[in-house]
Amino acid sequence: MMRRNGLLLTALAVLITVTGCRTATSPEVTDEWWDASAAELLEWTADDPAFEQIMALEGSGLTVRDGILYAVSEKYARLLRIDSETLEVEVDRLDVPIHTELEGITLAGDEAFMCDEAHAAVYRVALDAIGRGGDAPVTELSIVGAEIEGGKEGLEGLTAVDGRSDLFYLLLERSGNEATGCRSTIFPLRRVGDEMVVRGDPLIAELEDCNWRLTGLFWWKGRLLGLKTRYPGPQRYEVVVVDPETGELTKVLDATDLLVAVPDDGWTNNVEGIAVDDEGALWLLGDNAVTGVIDDPAPPRARQKTLLVKLPPTAAAPLR
Repeated sequence: MMRRNGLLLTALAVLITVTGCRTATSPEVTDEWWDASAAELLEWTADDPAFEQIMALEGSGLTVRDGILYAVSEKYARLLRIDSETLEVEVDRLDVPIHTELEGITLAGDEAFMCDEAHAAVYRVALDAIGRGGDAPVTELSIVGAEIEGGKEGLEGLTAVDGRSDLFYLLLERSGNEATGCRSTIFPLRRVGDEMVVRGDPLIAELEDCNWRLTGLFWWKGRLLGLKTRYPGPQRYEVVVVDPETGELTKVLDATDLLVAVPDDGWTNNVEGIAVDDEGALWLLGDNAVTGVIDDPAPPRARQKTLLVKLPPTAAAPLR
């Protein structure tokens, strides 16, 4: 069980810090790509107090470039830019439609692209329009060739292929029922002007039961990574590689023991965001609130803190 101040996560665990200090470790060589026993739980300082981790900011999508993590606040139309070294956060407003639910984010070229679960839409915003004060203007991209409706169990992830601004993958987290079986669907998209056009057959990831889902995507070194979670029922948290031809999932990390323990220290474990940085470290972000439609301009205080966790790569990780 994970504790603060140096107690062990498991019998084989190393120390975990909560303040952002880096702990020297000697992880065992395993087939998993990241070392959950050396995870760091990190606390940030935001330039807007309403988006500190104890507030119900509903963090969801996550991506990273050049040492800066980009995260979206699901229902408060905010983009958070997190310095991965200093853990200082700049918070920017986005000019998106009312009651937008931002669930995924990716960077391509000089723009950020985000998917909106509530309206089944994709938005793009120029990176040089962020940080200037006021609401950063966005452009809506229509999705063509996919029957996707807004609402819950909707769009949960978006990632650009090799950082290109014309090729993407878009995630529909779960569909089906217990009688027919449930699946996650990943749509390959080509951007053509202001349209996101389905460019081939979707990838179908069959799920063990309807409590499982894919809830995040990240393109890394020619591989499509997914975040696979199970709730309700016995909680499970896995990072998988999605086969680009068949949709078959291959597990490369089981983070269950790590993440079922973090609520004991006040963190949420509803992890929805996934990213891998230039050094191969895995970053995970949690959504710390479950709410309906919101009209308030800023989040209230939450029962659990937003989780930001960093896991170092193992010798098995394909770093080259």
